[in-house]
Amino acid sequence: MIIFGTRGVKFTKDEGQFFCPQCETQRPYRLRSVRRFFTLYFIPVIPLDKLGEYVECRHCKGTFVPQVLEYREDVDADQFLSEYEKALRHSLVLMMLADGEIDPNEKQVVLEVINKFSHNDIGLPELDAYIQQVRAYPEPVDKYLKGVAPRLNEHGKEAVIKCAFSVAAADGHIDDREIDLLKEMAKALDMPTAHLKGIIDEMMPNASNMSPN
Repeated sequence: MIIFGTRGVKFTKDEGQFFCPQCETQRPYRLRSVRRFFTLYFIPVIPLDKLGEYVECRHCKGTFVPQVLEYREDVDADQFLSEYEKALRHSLVLMMLADGEIDPNEKQVVLEVINKFSHNDIGLPELDAYIQQVRAYPEPVDKYLKGVAPRLNEHGKEAVIKCAFSVAAADGHIDDREIDLLKEMAKALDMPTAHLKGIIDEMMPNASNMSPN
């Protein structure tokens, strides 16, 4: 009997040192490439299509998109922090506006989150001004999130989603428009649907009827 099939085979393309977003320090890495092979008796014989590449931290075993190797801690840290703060602020304000109403409790949660995660605290007047700006020019949520996603590890992406969920739930209910926005955010962050569903179920166990399909 001839046994054949296909499977992905991993190769190490490069090695070196990089700034690991999960370890938050310099660590050794491997740049891994995955290629599909035709197998005969479970032995890879013929290389087929390339499935992708990723960077693996050899310390924490976290995996990241290859662009993480372009990060320069000494030059990019302040710039990335600024981009992250903009992305978080814009996402939370869009969440406030998603259901067509802004509740005072939602504003309070947004202020608490922004002032916790940013270096530049804001007050209610600054938040109100930004809300009006977003109302006038409602840029899509992925405009900022896609820019920071490659440098966020799994915990960082979860934090963004959980903060947005907290804002949505601050008025006592979550509607379909807010769930749809959470899905858009997860997509921009390259977060699998199952992962998003798990976060929603964790934060609101009775949200099964509103969870992503």
